[in-house]
Amino acid sequence: MLELRPILSALWRHKISALLIALQLGLTLAIVSNALVVIDERTERISRPTGVAVEDINTFGYLAIPKDYDKFEAFRLDLDMIRALPGVASATISNHVPLSGSGSSSGFYTEPNMEVGATAANFYTVDEHFIEALGMNLVAGRGFSPEEIMQVGATSSERPTVAVVTQRLADEMFPQGNALGNAIFRGGDDHPIEIVGIVERNLGPWPNSPIAGRGVFYPAIMDQWFTYIVRAEPGQRDAVLKLVEEKLAERDPNRVINSDTLEEQKDQYYAGDNTMVKVLTAVVILLTFIVALGVVGLTVFWITQRQKQIGVRRALGATRTAISRYFLLENLIIATTGILLGFAAAQIFNGFLVSEFNQPALPLTVTLACALALLGVSLAAALLPALRAANISPATATRSV
Repeated sequence: MLELRPILSALWRHKISALLIALQLGLTLAIVSNALVVIDERTERISRPTGVAVEDINTFGYLAIPKDYDKFEAFRLDLDMIRALPGVASATISNHVPLSGSGSSSGFYTEPNMEVGATAANFYTVDEHFIEALGMNLVAGRGFSPEEIMQVGATSSERPTVAVVTQRLADEMFPQGNALGNAIFRGGDDHPIEIVGIVERNLGPWPNSPIAGRGVFYPAIMDQWFTYIVRAEPGQRDAVLKLVEEKLAERDPNRVINSDTLEEQKDQYYAGDNTMVKVLTAVVILLTFIVALGVVGLTVFWITQRQKQIGVRRALGATRTAISRYFLLENLIIATTGILLGFAAAQIFNGFLVSEFNQPALPLTVTLACALALLGVSLAAALLPALRAANISPATATRSV
């Protein structure tokens, strides 16, 4: 306590440099704590369960060259061939691919002829193999039978009578838990679509959207929008990708084949999130390094300016520990002041991010953890210069006198 008065006096004489370090610590705390919350939210978003076998799935499409191309016959021949290939676990055809960023959605109701208060959901047209091909988990009911699969052309007016939905959609539309066997309706329509099955999860084509996880699957094959979804046996994805692409080209050379893995499509969809995680991580590391560098620089500067005073104290009997403690306590006062300012700034900054950019709220525990971490960094950065100060001898400090 006897050291506190001379420390405060010294800080007052160097108030500008001390204030700059304190403000730097406060600004760093405000930015780092909010950055860590965003990093955690984006990382959790990317790594959450998708409901499909991402690592094992390939997708294939084609552009037919002849104008009178019989797509439905091509679908049948292609899928029969693909399912017989070695390494293929299952294959289906769908109008859209989950996690791809391209899809369709519609509003659904529990009563006919309604147009207000819809539950929005992604919808897919698929064949009877879709649950196995996507690697989804059927938790209730059944999938589709071959007899239920419709062929839907550009002018077709046929509508599905049954559907499989995701658990999230079932829970939101039928909170009493009685979705299976009940009907859903499209907006303004009185045509019932019976729910015959429920799958555990499918994030849909837009995992970051509010409707992610709400999905409806129809038993239909469309000739306008289609993609083959092929699930390989574990560890066989890349071999199956190459084999299927070759066999599709061999079976019918009058088309251009395109292929991709579902993992690549997922990575492409989350590219923005991954970039943000990397950039913010780099910002956190850089700011922490700059703070440490600033503390080291300021402490070294002050020690250089006070060599005579340190030598006098050493001559009067001050121990090395007392000298080191003096500079560490001085740094602690600066760091604590900056962290208190940063604590308030972090909450204000987060309030702005929440209101303007819909970012997650900043828990006080995260701010406190960041504050303690920065306090530790600050003290660690000051430790080496403080130990250096303790080694200054009276003779060296007073040599110029």
